[in-house]
Amino acid sequence: MKQASCEVEVLFKKVLEQDSYPKSFEFTWNTYQYYLRKVGRKKVRPKRQVAIILIALLTLFVMGSAAFAGIMRKTDNLNYSFINDPQVIGKWESVDFVQKMDDFDPDQKSTKEQLYLTALAFIKEGKILAGTENRQLAYSSFTWTKDKVLNKQEKTASSYILKSINGSTYMFFEWKSGDYIFRNKTPWYYVLKKVNNDDYSNYQVNQIIRDKIDYPFVDDNQVKGKWGSVDFVKSPNDFNPEVTSSLSDLFLTGLVFNDNGKIDLTTTAGNYSGDLLTWTKGLILDKKSKTASKYQIKVINGTSYLFYEWKNGDYIYNGVSPNYYVLKKLNDN
Repeated sequence: MKQASCEVEVLFKKVLEQDSYPKSFEFTWNTYQYYLRKVGRKKVRPKRQVAIILIALLTLFVMGSAAFAGIMRKTDNLNYSFINDPQVIGKWESVDFVQKMDDFDPDQKSTKEQLYLTALAFIKEGKILAGTENRQLAYSSFTWTKDKVLNKQEKTASSYILKSINGSTYMFFEWKSGDYIFRNKTPWYYVLKKVNNDDYSNYQVNQIIRDKIDYPFVDDNQVKGKWGSVDFVKSPNDFNPEVTSSLSDLFLTGLVFNDNGKIDLTTTAGNYSGDLLTWTKGLILDKKSKTASKYQIKVINGTSYLFYEWKNGDYIYNGVSPNYYVLKKLNDN
């Protein structure tokens, strides 16, 4: 493949192949402008410029058509009371990923790709442990009730269906990813095989990371006030205020740093304020999960941005380096 085609392909993938719905034509155009500044306008041949502009226009047409058709972010009804289902209790391991349940053949795997979801453990009273990318089981954002798996973070309610095939029990679990949420596509199914009927209520997750959280309060006038989320990046150096890295809806939507170490936190799942989440200069302390997340403030083009380590389950249970929420200062206190 020629270099010109590679560069255009990178931009095209950036816009269209993310697991979410692009925000607007402005994002595509800003990505194009950023690309020009990065490589230098003189280095970009006219034909290549035309190709990139056409990609941007094509994206506008495709996404605009979807918007006019009424395709927006989907949210499912999560208002289900808990109903027990003894058949589902225990551990299930993923064996396949299929478009339709009838596509599953226990003797021949449909997908050649490595499965992202590798295991689920259904616990009494609606809790679920999940294993991804062959990592150990860890606490997840999933909960369950009879015939449904609920994800309050993504606001999805996925059906699960149990079938007995050749003497083994299989679960067909609707996988409501960004294709379903943002593109209105019919979800595919993870196929999981029942491994055991064990009760995982007291399951000990190995190598749980617990940070030091007993820090004294040190004031920081620079951080006080209201901050709104604008991006989610792998490291602070990846942030560019003119180009959004994350195309998904941001789970954390805002933070308010109040006097005496108090914090108000806003997410797509609801708001929180209390004594379990506090701050001191340079750190946000979570007493429940026992994490101490660093924050740093940078002034970029006259605007203050806060970079907040997001220490979720991947960090706590699997030791994965945290990504960063980027929040923009909305007011001064």
